[in-house]
Amino acid sequence: MQNEADLSCWIDGEPSYSRLNWHRGLHYGDGVFRTFLMVDGVVIDQDRQLEKLHKDSKSLSLDVDRWHIRQCLSQAVEGTSTAVIKLVIARAGVRRGYQCSDTGSEILTLRSPVPDYPSSLWERGISADFSQVRLAMQPALAGIKHLNRLEQVLASRNWKPDIHERILCDMENQLICGTRTNLFWAVGDRLVTPSLSTCGVSGMMREKILDLARAAGMDIVVDRQPPAALMTADEAFLSNSLIGIWPIRQLAERFWVVPGPITHRLASMLKHSWQGIGG
Repeated sequence: MQNEADLSCWIDGEPSYSRLNWHRGLHYGDGVFRTFLMVDGVVIDQDRQLEKLHKDSKSLSLDVDRWHIRQCLSQAVEGTSTAVIKLVIARAGVRRGYQCSDTGSEILTLRSPVPDYPSSLWERGISADFSQVRLAMQPALAGIKHLNRLEQVLASRNWKPDIHERILCDMENQLICGTRTNLFWAVGDRLVTPSLSTCGVSGMMREKILDLARAAGMDIVVDRQPPAALMTADEAFLSNSLIGIWPIRQLAERFWVVPGPITHRLASMLKHSWQGIGG
């Protein structure tokens, strides 16, 4: 571990003494995060999210204390009833260089207002298009919600005002996800979602929806598929922990009547607290 007294930093020419200046999460994306939704004093799917956070941490060899994570989350929700909470677990210490065998971690907790999404996005669906950005294929990081989100930043540039999400493919032009969502579509009675074996984030809501579909006896396919498979689907939707399910009404030149029967059935089973978001 380097001596912090020997480290100096300037921000726009002014000395800065915060230890976060040297944080490995900032310099290398060496950490993971998950986003929690609290509505009417209840943290939605708290245990599922914490389990994903713990699993992601272990994938990067980060030691975490489950009780301490819960304590940080409890501190963040105190004094408010509706909010978005982001928990970041990053490798502790200020060591320079890529190589680091330290497994200790630090928790950064952030609280922000709930996005003011209009209810029409759930009721009448969203418009999406395809991104030209391709996701790098790295199985060692596949599924993990790590701190390096530059691909999503690039894919989120220069959106048209009427576009709500962009669909991302990998380097082999296989469907993966949205910039901030997981992707599903249906062909007849079959529910399809992309394999995340090479890249992409395994969202908590994605797993919850798959669990609901299995419990309902639905035929599920998790596979690598090209964009043409989505464009010829009978219906499609997106998911994440904040929105639950958004039906896709339009994707490029393709239009769907929404919600489709499978989307409607899963949304009804999910009973996500989107009323706390929609305006």
